[in-house]
Amino acid sequence: MLCMTLMLTEAIAANKAQKTIDQLVTSLNQHPNALGGEVASFHECGTRQVQGFLASTDETVGFILSAARSGAWAVDLTIVPESQVPVFIDQSESFTEDRILRQAQANAKSASRAPGGVRVGAVREGNLVDVNAERALGHIEAGLQLLCAIERRRSIEGQEAGLLINAGSSQAQAARQLEVSQQAVSARLQAGYWYESRRSAYWLATQIQDYIQEK
Repeated sequence: MLCMTLMLTEAIAANKAQKTIDQLVTSLNQHPNALGGEVASFHECGTRQVQGFLASTDETVGFILSAARSGAWAVDLTIVPESQVPVFIDQSESFTEDRILRQAQANAKSASRAPGGVRVGAVREGNLVDVNAERALGHIEAGLQLLCAIERRRSIEGQEAGLLINAGSSQAQAARQLEVSQQAVSARLQAGYWYESRRSAYWLATQIQDYIQEK
């Protein structure tokens, strides 16, 4: 299980905050299966925050990268290993009342100041631990922070080219759709570290899954 707590950054003005939050919550809950199935239930919490659960590590990494690229959200990721799920659930009748979730909300406030706008923690024996307590979490957090930094700096043109490649287009096909040369597409992908970041994202999702199953 993966708990995501998103914090609106200062880039979103106070008069636009509620609309931005409402749009995100509505979007996520309209298509829960796209983000991991039944546990994907997102709701507004705290001040300028949204929190919910995901089951798929692939979708979680992709979602974190999308949040980073938007520039609107900082993210706290709390990993709940399979062995900790019963403990986590038994602590209270409602996830939203759980002290660990409240702590995750507090951590999300500092995520905007972290590299890449992301922090990682995990549930261990009913408590929330961070990267200082477990080296494996440090590897995951550092990888996500680097990928988020790359995501934020990639040009719009590089993102467009990459999304076409992800959708199954060849570089030649992407070039025709974008009405540029194939060399231009290749240059955009290289400048945005598209292939490297996708490969790293895949391995990060694998590391998170391993952490969930082994801890």
